[in-house]
This record gives sequence, C-alpha cells and structure tokens, in this order.
Amino acid sequence: MNSRSPALRLLASAALLLAGAACQVPAPIEANVEFQTERGIVRGISTEDGLFALRELLPPSGELSFRYRTGNGFFDDRARLVRQSDLLALLEPFSSRPHQARFAIYPAAYDDRLFIEVRTADAADLLSCHLLDEGRRGDLVVLDEGELADVAQRYCGAGLFAWREGMLQLVGVLNGVYAEEPEALAFIGLDELVTLLPATSNFFERRAQPYRADFEYGTPRDFEGEQPAVSDPPPPGEESPAPASDPPRSDG
Repeated sequence: MNSRSPALRLLASAALLLAGAACQVPAPIEANVEFQTERGIVRGISTEDGLFALRELLPPSGELSFRYRTGNGFFDDRARLVRQSDLLALLEPFSSRPHQARFAIYPAAYDDRLFIEVRTADAADLLSCHLLDEGRRGDLVVLDEGELADVAQRYCGAGLFAWREGMLQLVGVLNGVYAEEPEALAFIGLDELVTLLPATSNFFERRAQPYRADFEYGTPRDFEGEQPAVSDPPPPGEESPAPASDPPRSDG
C-alpha cells in the first residue's frame, strides 16, 4: 500500500519538472559568422542590428568578407561598416540575413548559465561556462569544458550567451584575451555592445522581419548591374519603360 498522500505525490512531480527545466540544455542558434583575415578565421556575431566584429579586423575600406554556415551548408557575402567604437565594429551585410542573436536586457549575472557558441566539424555547439568569482573581477568567464588557449584563439569574436526564459540571449563577445592565473577568458560585455546600436533600436523587443527567398535558400543576390523588371514601378519623374515589341516577321 502506498502511504504517500496525493499532495506529496503532486509536490514530488512538481519538483521533478522544475529540476528537468533547470537542467534543460539549449540548442545553438548558429548566429556566428566567420571573417577571413590575415590572422586566420576570426568569428563575428550576427544580431538584429547587424554583424558585430572586433574593431582591429577592419581594413581601411570599412568592408569585410564573411562566411555564414548553417547545418552542412554555407554562403559567402560582404558587409560594410555602419559604426564603430574603440573595441567593436557594427557592419551591415550586403544581401544576406544570417540567423540573428537576441540581445539580453541586462549584463551577464553571477547566477546565469552561460554558453559560448562554437563550431566543431559541420555542426554548431555550445561550451558551458560561468563568471569568474561571480563577476566580482569584471567581464571574465571560466570554462566548464574545453581548453582555455584553444577556445580563446579559435573562437575569438564569438558570442557569449545567457540561458534566460528558455532562450539564448547575447551578453558579450569574446575578444581573444585570456589569463592563465586564474584561468579565465575575457569578453566584451553588453554595456559596450549597446553603445553601437542606433538611437531607434530597442533591444528589449525582438523585431519581426519577413523571410526573403534569397536567404531561405542560402544564395545571396548580387544587385549590382541588375535591371529593373517592366512590372517594377518607375522612380519619381521617370516614365515606365514600354514593353518590347515583337520583331517584324519575314514572308521569305
């Protein structure tokens, strides 16, 4: 005979559900992009307001080529500089729209479950980490898995995410700096990221953006030299082009 009361069984079930939710493992959002530079591949992070890259990567032209991988596929594109700070640059892709990370509404906290988005072979992955000394020493994280120097070098510029409200929220960008004593990775925090956002941006709300066919199939369009279709409305002050007439027929 089971002596446990229905109330106790209900409490036990609720505790198991809460424990399962706390241990839930998030899935990568694949928001990292790859910049090809003289120092090798350096990561960047795609957000709703553009691509964040380390300022030191920018050439004088203010344009960078990047590769975006999703699943087993990828495509290449270029991005132009929108604005910059001493540490970071915000760039706008020419034609593609990679997966976009959502900004957190407050910086990394001592009780956050933190993750660095990485890529192994043909799949995205997450490395778990936590703030050093609960954040009392600044923007430094300790890896729960992975080798410190390898992560710092291979994933410089990658995004640091907090798992909040059932989603990954961007709280920082790795800058490639690390300390051996204590072993910790440095990152550029949310307070620096938001200084590059336009005044009209509201990172407390997620913008709904329509799907685009060129992005859905991973094929960026080249708009240079593209001719407008006859059905396109003419620019102000210009007449609509007349449809092409059929060539004259020959009776011979």
